[in-house]
Amino acid sequence: MKTTNRFLKFILQDTDKKTVRKFLVQHKFSSSQLHNLKNKGGLIFVNHKQRHFNFRLKTGDELLVVLSSEAPSDLIEPMAGKIDVIFEDEYLLVVNKPPGIASLPAKAKSSKTMANLVKAYLIEHHENSSIHLVTRLDRDTSGLMVFAKTSYAHSLLDQILHTDDFQKFYLAMIYGQLTPPTGLIDLPIGIDPAAFYLRAIDHQKGKASQTIYQTKAVYPGGSLVELKLLTGRTHQIRVHLSAVGHPIIGDEMYSKKKDPRIKRQALHCFNLRIIHPVTKELLNLKAPLPEDMVVLKGALRGERNG
Repeated sequence: MKTTNRFLKFILQDTDKKTVRKFLVQHKFSSSQLHNLKNKGGLIFVNHKQRHFNFRLKTGDELLVVLSSEAPSDLIEPMAGKIDVIFEDEYLLVVNKPPGIASLPAKAKSSKTMANLVKAYLIEHHENSSIHLVTRLDRDTSGLMVFAKTSYAHSLLDQILHTDDFQKFYLAMIYGQLTPPTGLIDLPIGIDPAAFYLRAIDHQKGKASQTIYQTKAVYPGGSLVELKLLTGRTHQIRVHLSAVGHPIIGDEMYSKKKDPRIKRQALHCFNLRIIHPVTKELLNLKAPLPEDMVVLKGALRGERNG
């Protein structure tokens, strides 16, 4: 299997640390990445000459870091299939996940997941096919998912994941109307004692969880709500909306009822605003509302199909 090296270029500024090792630590290289750089085929060039970690730098030096190759994991098989690429560069891949497909394989490896599809896509495009999942979505939630192409990019993204540099916005269709129409749900979430795969509000053992919401449209019997995650708990939006008495339409797990108008929870990650951790460019990425939620919106408005 072909693996590819990744290149990072830096120009030394006055405020930068002046040895290679300290400079790399300053620029968010973890100890394991430094180890890989030193022992697994990474290279460092200063002004086009190969140097070691203890080399002294000066302002204006050009530093080229050749990241060590990453062997892809055998745990995720490449599986061919169509993926909807929203953004891609040498560091990141952002895809629009359809509903009904998991983000990562469970212990049984046979079913197709986004990770399997992305791995096949990377191999087809002669990329390093190590999978670095930055954000995941529940099987029946649709929308934007972020993959990093290297462990270095993954670690940079992890460091900004729950900050203003990495903002995640969702659209949900809920039963009823939230009061007030805009606000913050601040309720701790823990594992539901009734079932390990469920989550519940737990004021004793739960982890702090915050979701900002804004009502975008009101219909007879339902609403369209925009939500912004300030924390990243499992099932966070679903649990929070259920806890305040307005579960997501179609979310049988938390609303305790089936809805004939949609076959899954009406929840979609429609917008990511990310300060690119390498280029510092603002990525404002969007994924349109999927067809089943468009149909549901029409039903809530009282429109009839056909």
